[in-house]
Amino acid sequence: MPLVVAEIEYGIARFPRASKKYLLLSARKEKLLKVVTLLPWIPEASVHFGSIKAALEKSGRLIDDFNIAIAAVTMSNSAAVLTANLAHFSRIEGLQALRWEEGEQDVVASARPPL
Repeated sequence: MPLVVAEIEYGIARFPRASKKYLLLSARKEKLLKVVTLLPWIPEASVHFGSIKAALEKSGRLIDDFNIAIAAVTMSNSAAVLTANLAHFSRIEGLQALRWEEGEQDVVASARPPL
């Protein structure tokens, strides 16, 4: 989804272009983008965003808006989110969140359930 790509681009941009970390992350991004479907922000995502943020705020367990937006797009597209930050995403009721662990890149292809 474009939101996730933006977050990845930010992570890469923090490193000098010639650094090993920059080159490694850039290569991983390209590999990832070949196997995932970028999900659009559809009107239903705005409804999910409002509901998710209100529920988290009410429970006193608010997370940043960027992660709420990722969850909203994911839910509105009947998909699952693959994340290394399961602690935040597991707070969202109704969201299917799968754990991303280093070395488990093959999980990416199965992260979106069939429609």
